[in-house]
This record gives sequence, structure tokens and C-alpha cells, in this order.
Amino acid sequence: MKRFVVVFIVLAGVLSFLNPADAQVRKGSNMIVSGQGWYGYDVEKLHPNQTTFGYMTYELGLGFQTEPESGNMYAQQFGYPVIGVGMSVARMGHFQFSDHTKFPDLYTIYGSFERSLLRREHFSLGYLFDFGGTYNPGKYDPVKNPGNNWLSAPFMAYFGVGAFAKFHVGKRWEVGADFMFRHYSNGRLALPNEAINALGGGIFARYRLSDYEYAKYMGKPQKATDFRKGMQYMITFGTGFHTCQAEWNTYAYDHSDPSKPARVPTKEEAAGLKAYPKFSLSFDAMYRYALRYATGIGIDMFYSSNMKELEAADRILYGDAAVDASPGYDPISVGVAVVQEVYWKNFAVHVAIGAYPYRHKGVNDKELNEKIDDRERGWHYEKAGIRYYFPKLADTYLGFAIKSHSIKAEYLEFSVGIRL
Repeated sequence: MKRFVVVFIVLAGVLSFLNPADAQVRKGSNMIVSGQGWYGYDVEKLHPNQTTFGYMTYELGLGFQTEPESGNMYAQQFGYPVIGVGMSVARMGHFQFSDHTKFPDLYTIYGSFERSLLRREHFSLGYLFDFGGTYNPGKYDPVKNPGNNWLSAPFMAYFGVGAFAKFHVGKRWEVGADFMFRHYSNGRLALPNEAINALGGGIFARYRLSDYEYAKYMGKPQKATDFRKGMQYMITFGTGFHTCQAEWNTYAYDHSDPSKPARVPTKEEAAGLKAYPKFSLSFDAMYRYALRYATGIGIDMFYSSNMKELEAADRILYGDAAVDASPGYDPISVGVAVVQEVYWKNFAVHVAIGAYPYRHKGVNDKELNEKIDDRERGWHYEKAGIRYYFPKLADTYLGFAIKSHSIKAEYLEFSVGIRL
């Protein structure tokens, strides 16, 4: 905990000289320092020997609220949100088990976006998003800690979404509460990856380095015209790594009766699992109808490099008859998706919800797949992440996203592309 506080103080000192919105930020006039205690509940209850499911998270944050006089049209259109950075320690090491399973505390650095939908002089109500990275110091070990089947990689992605209510106490203090869903996952970089899904709420206190002036945030937003309205086309190449769930299941389940409880693979079995490269090529056509939003459709082509290994695993799990009756094992899949981007200057949140008109990945029997928690054979997928555009470099961009099936991660994708 002491290291956590020291790192935060150093980080806050560095950020105080940055300029995310306007010159006033450097002076600290719209900087906000916050602290929070958050109680979460593990809603999955994945471990059969787990006896407690609640945990505390302690957080420190540093936020910036763009002033109306800055002329920032994005801030005006979003109602002058608070954008910041936070650090947290989730005390999951306090989970208790009836066996010798141990779980570590998780350390996270994240960016945050908080928008007030209802603002009054002494009260605000709105929504918030968090997105960042987590360090896991106690990963899965099939010998020393076989019960930790949640997270097996030292670094993971973190995502949170929720709602908040806060009161303005005087000119500089704020107190409030939030309710959030929080998710931690390694994106299938390694197995096991049951991940953590938690619901909970917290109480926070914040201090502004300048007086809160309610009236100046209440002006009617001007119509934004200084943006590229109309059709825009994106070509994106992405890549990442994926550990095959079916290969893990060949060790974890009784092949003669998959309904029996899963066992823990041995150290040698777990060490034999490989992370296979995956590739994607996407073509999106989107219409940007507002400063903040663009909507359209996309065509995605995915390439998986482990079809031979997947077929071999399926023959063990499902038997030769089921594999021979399947549509086959084609490394190429084609998807069609509805895509949405939300902009803040050169940053964009990119979301795609799609379906596969063509996908042949072996045994696709819902009843059989569900017996061994194999959810990546379905007909639909999701992808969510962020992009940063470089207008001076021919509108190229870099991106990061999580691709999933029924909210179960398939892989973490890093991408590069161009907007035409």
C-alpha cells in the first residue's frame, strides 16, 4: 500500500504539468484530487471452495475538468466532463477458501471519463467509464496454487462502467457515491482465464484546486460545425495472440463424461499450451453526423492459425463422429458488424457488434459446447476498444481492442489503420 501511495504522488506531479484541455490545467485551476473506497462482490462465484465473495478497493485519482472559456467544443458537447487518471488496489487477497487456494491483490492504473447528465448548483448525477491495465502478482500455478483458476497472466485489461451521484460542499469539496460493474481479464493471452466480474458501490471525496462556479457550466451548447461531416472509410489491420480453450479442455474435462466437474491440468499439461497468433482485416463505412458520433457497418475478416490443433482437440473432446459431421476447420472467418465511434478530439471509442455469415470452426453444437464452457463457436461476436488518430499522418491511427463471444474474451487486438 505504501508503494501505491508513493507512485500515485509521483504520477500526480507529472500530470500536473500536462495539458489535456487548455492552459488553465497547467496552473491547476481545474484540477481535482480524489480518494475512494469501493466494495465489490464477485458475481460469478466461480470457485467451488470459495467462502467469501466481497472485497474492498482503495483508489486515488487525479482529474481535469475543461473550463467553458477554453473554447473546447468536445468538452462543451459532452457537458464539460471530468477526464482523469486513477490508481487502485483491489484487496482480493482477502477472499477466503475452504482449501489452500490463494488469490492476490490486483493493482490497476486506468483512465476515467465522468459526465454529468443532470447538474444542479449543489448536486450532479451522471455516468462514468474506466479503462486501463492491471498487474496481477499471484498468477495461476498448477502446483503451488492450482485453485486460482481466474487469472493466469501477470498483466490484464480492466474495464468499468457505472453511474454516480455527487454533492458539491462549498466551492471546492465534493462527496458522492457510485455503482459500477468492473471486469478484469487477460484476454485469453493465457489459460485459465475465468476472469473477474464484480458489481459494487463506493463512496468518494474530492477536492478542487479552484472554486466550482456552477453558473458557467450551464450555458446552452453551441452547434458544432468544425468537423468532417459525411462518409468516412476505415481500413484496419489487427493482430493478437490467443490460447485455445479447446486444448485446455482436453486436460480439464473427463472425455467420457464432460458433465463431470473440471479438474486442474498438471504443470506439464499447462506448460504445453501455446498462444497462437490471430489476424484481422476490417473495412468500415461510417457516417459522421455529429462532432461526437459516427455510425456505420463493417466487414471483418479473421484468420486463426491453430485450426489443426483445434481439430485434434475436438476429436478428443467430442469424438470422431461429431468432428466428421461438422462443417470443417477453415482458418478464415467473415463477419458483418454494426460499428459506432465516439470522439474526443483525436481519441475514439470504437465498438462493433457483429455476426458471422461464414465461419467453420469445427463442432458447433450449443448443447455440447456448453458442457465444457466453449462459448467461442457461436454466430455472433463483439469488439470494443480505443483508437488514436493522427490527422497529420494521412489520418492513420493506432488501436487496441478486446474481441469476445458472449462477453467471453477471444483475444486482445492491437491494430493500425487509415481513415479515408
